Amino acid sequence: MTIVTTPAQALDQFRAARSQWQAHVSARQEAETALNTLLTAGEKTADYSERVPLLRERIAVLDWQINCAAREGVYAQRVVLEACTEDALSGFMGEHGPALTSALAPFLNGPGGLEVAARLLRSVVAREVQRTRPAVAAAYKDALAEAGLAPEAGMLRDCQGSYTPAQHLRFAQRQNRLPQEGA
Repeated sequence: MTIVTTPAQALDQFRAARSQWQAHVSARQEAETALNTLLTAGEKTADYSERVPLLRERIAVLDWQINCAAREGVYAQRVVLEACTEDALSGFMGEHGPALTSALAPFLNGPGGLEVAARLLRSVVAREVQRTRPAVAAAYKDALAEAGLAPEAGMLRDCQGSYTPAQHLRFAQRQNRLPQEGA
C-alpha cells in the first residue's frame, strides 16, 4: 500500500524545512558576528579564551546543521512538486484514464507494451507543449509559487557539502556538548 502525501502536507513539510534552514542560517550569522566582535575588540574580556573556541565550535556545528536542513528543504521542495503533480494526474486519470488507455490499447495489449505506449504518450505531450505553454492548475498555484519550481539558490548552495555517516555522528556529538544557550 502506497501512502500518498497530499499537496497540503507536502507544503507544510516544506515550510518546516525552510524555517529550520533559515533559523540555522540566522544563528550562524549571529555567532559569526559575536566572534568577529570578540576578535576585533580592543580590550579582551575575561572570558575571551573560553568564548572564542566555543563560538568557533558553534559555527562549525551550525554549518553542519545548515547543510542538513538545506538538504531536507531541497527534498521537501521536490516533494511539493511531486505531490501537486501526482494529485493533478490522479484527477486527470479519474476523469480521462479510460479514454487514454483505450487510445494506447494497441500497444498496451500488444507488442511493445508499456514502453512503446509511454514513448507515444511522451511524443504527444511534447507536441502539445510546443503548441501551447502549459499552465499550472489553479488548485496548485499557491503551493508551487511558495515552494518554487526549483529549490532556492541559497538552499541549494548550502546543501552542496556532503558528510559521511561517521561525520554526522561526530557533529551530533559535538552539538550535544555545546551549551544549550549557545555562545
